[in-house]
Amino acid sequence: MDRSSASSGGVPRGQLRTFATALVVVALDQILKRVVVATMRMGESRDVLGSFFRLTRTENTGAAFGLLRGRSTWFIVISLVASIAIVVFRREIAKMRRWEQLAFGLILGGAVGNLVDRIRLGAVVDFIDLGFAHVRWPSFNVADSAISIGVVLLAFNLIFLSRPTGEPPEAAGE
Repeated sequence: MDRSSASSGGVPRGQLRTFATALVVVALDQILKRVVVATMRMGESRDVLGSFFRLTRTENTGAAFGLLRGRSTWFIVISLVASIAIVVFRREIAKMRRWEQLAFGLILGGAVGNLVDRIRLGAVVDFIDLGFAHVRWPSFNVADSAISIGVVLLAFNLIFLSRPTGEPPEAAGE
């Protein structure tokens, strides 16, 4: 039995790591979104670190960072497919390196966090607003950040750290 497959409850540690990461992302994302909705009007901004980092309440019917607005139904399908794929391939993910399991957990948590908004509200609540003066990055949220970080980690792995087929994870390092 490899290190990632042992756990106290019979579920492999790698699966626990992936799903625990997803759960933390969903919880943090939903809590912060609900606080923003409860305390801020649509379009309201509050400086956190001067004008560089603001909280600005917006809604988005598109993808992360405001891309492809108006395609909420399409993104519900994509989120469901991505989430189901991660659940279906959980055993294979559990055999991967810890940080790869973390990456899939970030993607799953982000997909579910935004999916909850799309189903509940018809749009995603965005509130993180970065930039200088009138030059602003499109607003985003914790779920968007988690998805982006997870995808970057997996891309980094694919480009720089992929191991030959059949090589066990222990030989490639964690």
